[in-house]
Amino acid sequence: MGRMDRGRSMDQILRETCGTKYAEEFWKRWRRLYLTEEDIALLSRRGYNSVRLPIRAGSFLYEEPGITYNEDSFAMLNDVLDWCETYQVYAVVDFHAATAGQSGIPCDDGVDNGQHLYDDEESMERMFLLMEEFMRRYKDCWIIGAYDCINEPISMTPRREELTPKLVYFYEEMIRRCRKIDQKHLFLLNGTQFSSLTYFFDHEFDPEYHNWGISLHAYEMVVPEVASLASVLRTCREQKICLWMGETGGRNEHAWQTTMYEILAEYHAGYNLWCWKTVEGAGCASILNFNVPDEWHLITDYAINGAAKPSYEHAQAIWDSYLECLAVDKCKENTQYHPYLLREGNFEIPAIGYNALPMDSHRGLSDLPNAAGYRLYDRFELIYEKGYHPEPAGFAAPGPIKHPRDHVQLQLGAGEYASYTIREKETYTVSVTYCADKEVKVQAAIQGETLFEGVMPPAGEKVTSDVHPYFAYETAPNTLEQFTLGTVTGEGILKIEVLDGCARFGQIVIRKSEK
Repeated sequence: MGRMDRGRSMDQILRETCGTKYAEEFWKRWRRLYLTEEDIALLSRRGYNSVRLPIRAGSFLYEEPGITYNEDSFAMLNDVLDWCETYQVYAVVDFHAATAGQSGIPCDDGVDNGQHLYDDEESMERMFLLMEEFMRRYKDCWIIGAYDCINEPISMTPRREELTPKLVYFYEEMIRRCRKIDQKHLFLLNGTQFSSLTYFFDHEFDPEYHNWGISLHAYEMVVPEVASLASVLRTCREQKICLWMGETGGRNEHAWQTTMYEILAEYHAGYNLWCWKTVEGAGCASILNFNVPDEWHLITDYAINGAAKPSYEHAQAIWDSYLECLAVDKCKENTQYHPYLLREGNFEIPAIGYNALPMDSHRGLSDLPNAAGYRLYDRFELIYEKGYHPEPAGFAAPGPIKHPRDHVQLQLGAGEYASYTIREKETYTVSVTYCADKEVKVQAAIQGETLFEGVMPPAGEKVTSDVHPYFAYETAPNTLEQFTLGTVTGEGILKIEVLDGCARFGQIVIRKSEK
């Protein structure tokens, strides 16, 4: 967004439109209105047990000569940590914007898109001092689950190979100094290139206490299968450390979310939907969205397009209205995410999103790799739905990300089976969507108890030209017939096995029973 692409530039626009005194008070109000007790309470009520708190170094350590801490920012953080204790929500303190900039992208709030942290000795020292101050203040704060360090370092630069050793030094020195004060808390270290490259975590970074792990970021462009995580999982296993998905989302891609997050859970990795609250239209999978005031365009037109600046009084009224939009009761809650993230309530699991672990939770018997190129090691036939023809590899048309996996079906023949984790604790109905040329004999069980055993009739597949429910630039999946397997109470693992015949499955459909 040009001159409004980061907090630093927004602060400049604030000062231009509203004056310096207003700007200074605005950020104090922002820090207390963006994340409130009601936010943490709602997050807890919805079943989430942690929240990632992004820390901007400049908000806690004044960008002035000497070392002076912003006590108002620490007071705000203290309030948030108290709420987290009250509602039993772990806080992951995320050093999102380090001194001088560490990433090369706007989210590090640098003065430009350079990674000056690694070249500027004073800036690196100031970052060490700030982190030591956090250790002093919060070394006994049990609700802090971890420190996430540092967000997406060295992400957009031709200097990645040159700067990576400097990042390694930063991590090693940071932990060495922090451990003199805090021996308890976990450090989660980010890889380079949007926290995706983790090859340099090949040795012990916390030699005295061995209490560190890797923070990985992945969105919908990452294929949701174990192979995508193989490198980092192997590193974690070799170093005997944990993995946490510090940022993830999926932009309404529920199939991606419920598949990827279950794989993470199976490998004992936590995950964090990024982020909790964003402006409407931000293009990420946030739980809460807020709308901007009606006259907000007067600010953006001035900042981005060079239009006339509103008067100080008028601009202050607009920014005041912006703050009012942040309250939880003014936000829209995207409740559609909860069932897919938590696998509770009403949701669907793509049939191809079967459990990866334990190894005997699924069995494919095909002697050919599947044509979809997905989960190749499981020996299943994964087949594109009738009428769907993806672009050949290397010839994909330019434009938005496509979602070919939304058009793939799981074919099960005699002796093949797949399993799916369901966490709904009350009573619910289990159905499948499928197509089959002939009758197919199927057995379905949850936690080893038979839910259904019998014959499913032949079923057709209706080719559709309808628009995809979430992506306007591609067609919706074909319509398959639905068959109810039975009703269950309590969470468990659903196993579907074909005993005779052959069927192609689209979704596992879970519907909570009405009381």
